[in-house]
Amino acid sequence: MRANCANCPTHACYTKGVNCTGVPEEEVRKAYTEEERKIMDAAAYVEGTYYSNITRLQEIAEFARKMGYRKLGLAFCIGLNEEARYISRYYENQGFEVYSVCCKNCSFAKKEFALKQVKPELEHEAMCNPKFQARFLEEQGTELYIVCGLCVGHDSIFIANCHGPVTYLAVKDRLLAHNPLGAIYSRYWKRKLGIMEPGEV
Repeated sequence: MRANCANCPTHACYTKGVNCTGVPEEEVRKAYTEEERKIMDAAAYVEGTYYSNITRLQEIAEFARKMGYRKLGLAFCIGLNEEARYISRYYENQGFEVYSVCCKNCSFAKKEFALKQVKPELEHEAMCNPKFQARFLEEQGTELYIVCGLCVGHDSIFIANCHGPVTYLAVKDRLLAHNPLGAIYSRYWKRKLGIMEPGEV
């Protein structure tokens, strides 16, 4: 089964070692670059060493340490500016150089770019500038880019313009306290979204 794993009834790839893709092991081995293999090794180290014992905030630090990174770049939403301060402090306390750029950098008005405003009555509502978040962090020699609450779409532009590995610390969800899966865990939201299982109440 290719590209429909969400609806697989068994997930035997995980439980029984079944390869339902038809892709041979050697092809997979050759597909990964040396750098990607190093990342895979570091990711497996963090998972295998700290499984369910540390937070993602901590996991990122351990991953960066295992990779030998010194410079972390934090791209954050202005709505999470207070959280960004604590995040930066934590990584600095862990011995990393931390650079941070908020989404409203440059402060160009949405009106000048014909972008819809959240509050149309405002004379100046600054647009988000994800491409330059990536640029300013690259200028600092960022080795690992960290996304913290960028808008849907803006995060895509940011990631596409990063010249290095990117990881997520937080995903924005204004309604659910930045916990998008809350919509899946809540039967009220599942009902509202029309995704309840048959017979589920």
